[in-house]
Amino acid sequence: MAEPICRAFVCGHPISHSRSPLIHGYWLERYGVPGSYVRLDVAPEAIRAFIAGLPASGYVGGNVTIPHKEAAFDTVAWRDEAAEAIGAVNTLWIEDGRPVGGNTDAYGFAAGMDQ
Repeated sequence: MAEPICRAFVCGHPISHSRSPLIHGYWLERYGVPGSYVRLDVAPEAIRAFIAGLPASGYVGGNVTIPHKEAAFDTVAWRDEAAEAIGAVNTLWIEDGRPVGGNTDAYGFAAGMDQ
């Protein structure tokens, strides 16, 4: 079997409880996207090195959860407007060979209020 093309993750500490791989894995399979979405338990003292190493990791990006959102904000090369306003990063991707970040928490919360 070939290596997945789109490798993504959710990182936190602890992370074993996260249902994100089930949710994202479903959509990868449903739409035939060759890829994977995994949980990565990254200790707080290792998060900055983890983010700095993303461009060489083989991951296209991922999600950040407790307790790493503020450290991710401080570590990325660039942040979107939402991350700047909130002061935290919950989404990472690689752009021009550097880890960058954004925040979808407020949008997700507000979208849920419309239901």
